[in-house]
Amino acid sequence: MAPQHVAHLNEWMKFSDGLSNRTDSDGPGFSHDCFGRAKVVDADEDSAVFEYTVQQSDCNFSGNFHGGAIATLVDNLTTATFFTRERKHFQFGGVSTDLHVTYVSAATLGMTVLLECKVQKAGAGLANTNAVLKDKATGRVIATASHTKFNTDSRMGGRSKL
Repeated sequence: MAPQHVAHLNEWMKFSDGLSNRTDSDGPGFSHDCFGRAKVVDADEDSAVFEYTVQQSDCNFSGNFHGGAIATLVDNLTTATFFTRERKHFQFGGVSTDLHVTYVSAATLGMTVLLECKVQKAGAGLANTNAVLKDKATGRVIATASHTKFNTDSRMGGRSKL
């Protein structure tokens, strides 16, 4: 674990939670729980491990972690992994161009899961990340994912606050 990477990532997650934990006229944003409930367990340059406990709002009618909730969590936390260090590109996290999740086994209500996220490559235009979601208690793989991001820095009109 590299303390400077954990600190930088925690700072970004707190900032992002403030942005996404809002209520518009039609209700809360759909991803507001990702940053507020995910805990950074470990981080290094271009990689991070997060802990997340499955809540009722994350579950489908069967009481299992909903695939859409898993995909949203992967989207947000692989993006958060960009902020384990300062970088020239992806100051705003970019936008998804491809997100592929393979669901291997079920996660149930109350289960604590670990998300191991890694930035494979981040260039000026595109970045490739991946994630493995595991049951914290057993190490059983729940899902694997690959996520491609497009850099939107030039469209955002400046550099991020972080």
